[in-house]
Amino acid sequence: MALWDSLFRKNRQVPSKAHEFKWAAPEQRLTAPIDDAEKTIAALRREKAAFVSGGEFIDVIHAKEYGQGVFAYFIVRTEKKTQKESVLFDGYMIQENDRLGEEVVSSSTLMRDLEELGYRQSLAREVTEWRFTIGVLRAAVFEIEGFGKFLEVALPEAKTDKIRETQEAASKSLFKKLGLKQEDAVPTDAITLQLVTLLQQAEQAEAQPRQKRAPGEFKLGKG
Repeated sequence: MALWDSLFRKNRQVPSKAHEFKWAAPEQRLTAPIDDAEKTIAALRREKAAFVSGGEFIDVIHAKEYGQGVFAYFIVRTEKKTQKESVLFDGYMIQENDRLGEEVVSSSTLMRDLEELGYRQSLAREVTEWRFTIGVLRAAVFEIEGFGKFLEVALPEAKTDKIRETQEAASKSLFKKLGLKQEDAVPTDAITLQLVTLLQQAEQAEAQPRQKRAPGEFKLGKG
């Protein structure tokens, strides 16, 4: 997580201490790795968190970058049990209101519309998630295959500094009660954390010097 700390903290918006914000302070999210999803869920329930939704899903994520570490997403989600497909939008960092055309009737048309909006297929994942509300906060626990287990805490929009201060205090208290340190959480969402990690891994792989092939060794894409 420390690898991305400077990147995300640089882009984090810090609200002013004015009595009321000229514009609402945007939603903030904090994501921390956890060792055991079941234990974290049990701890949330002990703190009277209300379960909202959850399930096992296959997500194909289409991303649009607005700046370093700042993305919006359209998520084509398939529920594993029912095979029901839905499209979700997540643009909390940029407060965007992109909309798909009403003529979308097929996957091929959907992909074309997303491309026209500037979104590119960037990530596919299998995820199990549990979503809760707890006081003024929203919390989600994720098990992402091949990536890890995470707690994501969301501080909703706030129109005054007093509301944001209340949210921040509640967030810090929640992390403490769950046996985690808020200071160790990355100020972004789980999707962005995974996407940026993959991008960094790809950059590192590209930067590595190419190793010479042994005589007769076959490499994909080589003659």
